[in-house]
Amino acid sequence: MERSGLINKVKIKLDELTPEGVGLPFDDYIGPMLDESAKEILEKGPMHLLTSTDLIITGILYANNKAYIPVPVDYIRLAEMKFPLWKKSVKNAISTENPAYAIQENEYLAGGYGRPSVVKLSTSPVGGAVSKYLECSKVVASAVPTSASYIKTAKPEELNDLLADSLSWLCCSKIFIIGKQGDMAKIALEQFANSLTQS
Repeated sequence: MERSGLINKVKIKLDELTPEGVGLPFDDYIGPMLDESAKEILEKGPMHLLTSTDLIITGILYANNKAYIPVPVDYIRLAEMKFPLWKKSVKNAISTENPAYAIQENEYLAGGYGRPSVVKLSTSPVGGAVSKYLECSKVVASAVPTSASYIKTAKPEELNDLLADSLSWLCCSKIFIIGKQGDMAKIALEQFANSLTQS
């Protein structure tokens, strides 16, 4: 859907919830809040409605039965990663704060080929400058992924048209929060959740 169509959708939803008016010049906020809402949907939205991009595998490093793949600049989240010998693909990269990461660092509890893991972290696997990598374990040195894709940044108008309703409700909730209208923001968030499950 075009950006102007999305902006109109947001305005209609704002009018639905506040026929007396929002109480602030919301036109200035719609654009930035649409962009922020799109990023949030890309981070947490249903994978079947998002478009994944093949991960270009260059500069891969190997150390301690792990592969370190540089994270692209436009990376939002992992869509899928599968190496040879892995029994299944991984569709979610965990962070170093996740309790499952501590398990992966324990040599007795870490998953093997039957329970692989992918962790997004900032590190320097072979010394030198610290960069963002996807740490994949357990991997045989010199192995290349058979499948690697990710969700990249996108403008609101580049998202699947089925997400337009969800996107506009989320944007409305953010505008209501800016306007300190918590009750309206809560209603808009509930509508967002409902529309996302129906997409």
